[in-house]
Amino acid sequence: MSQLRLYFTYLSCLALLVGLLVSPYLQSMSLIGFAIAGIWEAAATRSTLRAQWKAFWQRPDFWVFGLHFVIVLLGAWSVQDLDFWQERLRIKLPFLVLPLAFFFMPKFSLRQYLGLLYLLVIVLSLTSLGILINYNLHFEEIQLLIKQGQSMPMPTNHIRFSLLLAIGIIAAGYLYTQGYYWKKAQERQWIAGMGLFLFVFIHVLSVRSGIAALYLAIFVLGLRYAWVSKRYWLGLAVIAALCALPILGYFLLPSFKMKVDYALYDLRMRQSGQGTMLSDSERMTTLKVGWNIFKAAPLLGVGAGNLDQAVAFQYQAHFPNAARVMMPHNQFLYVAAGSGLVGLVLFCIAIFVPLFYGRNYQDWLFLGSYVVIFASLLVEATLENAMGVALSCFFLLMGMKERQ
Repeated sequence: MSQLRLYFTYLSCLALLVGLLVSPYLQSMSLIGFAIAGIWEAAATRSTLRAQWKAFWQRPDFWVFGLHFVIVLLGAWSVQDLDFWQERLRIKLPFLVLPLAFFFMPKFSLRQYLGLLYLLVIVLSLTSLGILINYNLHFEEIQLLIKQGQSMPMPTNHIRFSLLLAIGIIAAGYLYTQGYYWKKAQERQWIAGMGLFLFVFIHVLSVRSGIAALYLAIFVLGLRYAWVSKRYWLGLAVIAALCALPILGYFLLPSFKMKVDYALYDLRMRQSGQGTMLSDSERMTTLKVGWNIFKAAPLLGVGAGNLDQAVAFQYQAHFPNAARVMMPHNQFLYVAAGSGLVGLVLFCIAIFVPLFYGRNYQDWLFLGSYVVIFASLLVEATLENAMGVALSCFFLLMGMKERQ
């Protein structure tokens, strides 16, 4: 029976990895699967349930995830848009359920865990290959999309997909250094090849959020390794490589060059007081809107359930010519505007405790995944959509589970 519970949990993990790429429905079902796995394991070991429950509360890196839900719940005091508030609660519900599920569900062996990462790298490689083939078949049309600031066609949201790619690249490096292979030792070369392919492809994809997150993760991992191993020259080598690679990408990859040229054009237009409808200019406007809302109610914010109305009012009052109304493109500012300094403090606790408690940062796969997710919070409201929440919860909680 214990093996059956383990297989069910493993199947839920596989469903989530596939769901993140192609199916929101499968993604949702996998989250339900995790909850069932946790309850099933708790029921099967009910003789020690009280001890396990006590152990859970002794692991703040797990239960602190629930603060994301609590922050929105605290907004109940001033809700004006009930539908928006309930939608926020629904999106944040995994932060309440999944830490419990992951803590109680069966733990994988190291080989099973690495096998899961192996599948992730394979699925990402196949998906990326399909996107690349489509790009080559429709080169001119897709280049025109990129020139207009859009992304090339892919099966899911381009920003979240690029973050998943970044984590997949780090996972490929982790698999290789662990010496993992499924059946034949030659698979290590396949893993290295897939990792290299994904690294090149993320530049072809040219989604800046994913590239920046990957580079920051490599920078942090490189510096940490240089510090721990006392090979300080390696830190300088990492910095030099991170400076050189974008230059090479600009001259070698047409899509990357087009994206850089568009960003520079956007910057020039913004500096001249034009371009309010361009991508980066719109992002900057969202930050101004978020900051204005925070300044008006710095302690408690306008209420997590009222942020959409406050944003709409700011656009109408200060940016009436904007092409569209957008929420703040920074998770910290999003929380500060909606829940004030009180919410922001709780949010920072929820973000930083999982990294430092129990020195989780010593696992470099966990550290790399964490940096990718953290970087996305600086340029996106990553935790305000179901895919961002699922991606963040899965890779952080799974990494912590393996250290449990």
